[in-house]
Amino acid sequence: MKKLILTLLITLPLLSYGQKIKIKKGIITFDKKEVAKVNDNVKNFYKFSTLDGKKAFDVEFKGMSASNLEGFQWLEMTSADGKKTEIQYEVLMTSFSVTKLIIKLLSDKYELISSNGIDMTKVDEFFAVEREKLSDKYAKAVVSAKADEAQRQKTIGRYNPFVKDDGTILFGGSRGTKIAGKVTYYQNVYTVKDLDKIVIGTAKGCSTCTSVDAKTYTDEEFKFDYGSRTMMTGRFSRSFAQIFVEELLGRGYQLQHEAKAYKARLHKERVKVAKENSINLYGVDGTVTDTDGKTYKGTIYAIFEKLQLDPSQQQSDYAEMNRIDKFGKFVSVKYKNDKNRERTKKFSAKNKVKFCANDNGTEKCFVGMKTKGNALKKMSNASNLGFDNSYFYEIIYENNSHMVLNKPGEESTYVLRFSNKKEGFMIDGRKNEKVSAKLAKYISECKSLAEDLKNGEFDLSNLDNLKQIVDEYCKN
Repeated sequence: MKKLILTLLITLPLLSYGQKIKIKKGIITFDKKEVAKVNDNVKNFYKFSTLDGKKAFDVEFKGMSASNLEGFQWLEMTSADGKKTEIQYEVLMTSFSVTKLIIKLLSDKYELISSNGIDMTKVDEFFAVEREKLSDKYAKAVVSAKADEAQRQKTIGRYNPFVKDDGTILFGGSRGTKIAGKVTYYQNVYTVKDLDKIVIGTAKGCSTCTSVDAKTYTDEEFKFDYGSRTMMTGRFSRSFAQIFVEELLGRGYQLQHEAKAYKARLHKERVKVAKENSINLYGVDGTVTDTDGKTYKGTIYAIFEKLQLDPSQQQSDYAEMNRIDKFGKFVSVKYKNDKNRERTKKFSAKNKVKFCANDNGTEKCFVGMKTKGNALKKMSNASNLGFDNSYFYEIIYENNSHMVLNKPGEESTYVLRFSNKKEGFMIDGRKNEKVSAKLAKYISECKSLAEDLKNGEFDLSNLDNLKQIVDEYCKN
């Protein structure tokens, strides 16, 4: 426990700019003014009294160690009439005197001692407060830590690891034949790799410190400290490597081929989450109707956006859809033919295919088409070697075969499709006057509606207005 207190004092960045505390022959002074008495003749026990000798309270310093790095410290306070309470031991100034540190804490935080002496009113109020019993809390923490340590030792014993002088890790002791990985050392960093050469963990230390910082491939970070045995020596230490391997095994890292399997599971989970968060359709029930009117019923796959995965983690079956300008252009259906044999067909949006799919209980229908009004998009496609300007758009409103559609993944991009026209008209983020003028020209055969568009009577960013245009198309 002394080691932990000393560590706190050495690393503490605080300096006290308050009153100067001194203790001489049991008399406490604040800035040379006598304020109280303390008897600290018994180790870790402090008796406080007023200047006239009246007992005020006793303080007992207590501590428990949970491990070589974790410890708990607190003060047990006893009033003159026997009431007990416990408070956290806190260091509020720089000093090697525990007595002064306790006085500083009781003065600054609890105001029991001031330049006017011990405030007995404050003392009574202090002991009237119900507090958490820290001794019970810490005892439970220590029991839990010791149970964890026992479990770790049991795990280590099951593998019985042994690190050879060349860093090879064996399971089964010094005579074991099962190789599990290897430990290497470079510039005060030890690295443990498994049989697939995946880094399981690294440990970094120095030649003047005993505490070592470790990190694993799962991003777990921890410290361990075995005194001089964990001090770096500038060369590979079989003893340190042994300790580090045991620490990893005790924390559940099994070496061998475990990391590869873990990464595969993690990748699978990432793909699952990415799919759930995307607008893509993966293996959902639906139908595809081709240009000849033939319908294929089965399982639908349509990719509108790239999955949010690292390029190195991308699955090969998604690679084709991650090429330039492929999103939203194709749909595939897995179905059974007349001979009840499974087949897969892929359809392009440029062939004006229609498909419907069940997306989480909601039927959504899409139509493939070219569009007018999006010259910038056409230029972008051409510059990316994607000269096809056809996409699948979701049908969100239909009246008399005229439609309002939306581009998946782009909430503010709409398309108006009229049954008597080969191409749809795109409405995007351009200025309303500009888009209205182009749309008026596009439907110039509907003179009244076109005139209203020219006069700016429609805000084309409003979905209800787009529905209204579809309803009024060529009615007059």
